[in-house]
Amino acid sequence: MAREVLGATHAYRDGAALIFDRPRDGQVVFERIDWAHPSRRGYAERNREFIVEVDPIESALTEDPIQVMFNGSVAPMRGLVRLLRELPASAGFSVAVTEYAERDFSLVDVLPAGCTKGSTLAEWAGRRGYARTEVMAIGDNLNDLEMLDAAGLPVVMGNAVPELLERGWPVTASNDAAGVAEAIRRFVLRTGSA
Repeated sequence: MAREVLGATHAYRDGAALIFDRPRDGQVVFERIDWAHPSRRGYAERNREFIVEVDPIESALTEDPIQVMFNGSVAPMRGLVRLLRELPASAGFSVAVTEYAERDFSLVDVLPAGCTKGSTLAEWAGRRGYARTEVMAIGDNLNDLEMLDAAGLPVVMGNAVPELLERGWPVTASNDAAGVAEAIRRFVLRTGSA
């Protein structure tokens, strides 16, 4: 499936990566990475020890990756999402989108079919015997939507994307204002806000 996705997305190759479950070197494979690109530099520097460049990227497919990841400006990544969802093989994978419109930066994750934060949360809770009503999830971006839908108590960060804020779910403080701690105090400990 990764080979098929890469084959259909040549126009987005400069922001494509394969992510593998490996101990260190080679966890993240780019065909080429611009180490100085302003939107990518921070990630690249933080993860330098895990990143390798392989050209063509398909030749790195010696095992199944965890995901195919794309990154870039919001408008082109929205075009990529449309393209991916229109592929004949689209039933064979899931697409998760994270958008930072204020920074004009997006991440698009192509994962195995059915693999979402929501399905993972539901499976995790089920294995531990928790009912949906006993689960709180906190999110701030589009890739959190299925997880929030799966939780009995979905809570949205104050800095969340408008699509989540418009859902009518409880809203906590922003990431920068200890929103997770506030949500835990309000909804788990029931001690009010910070």
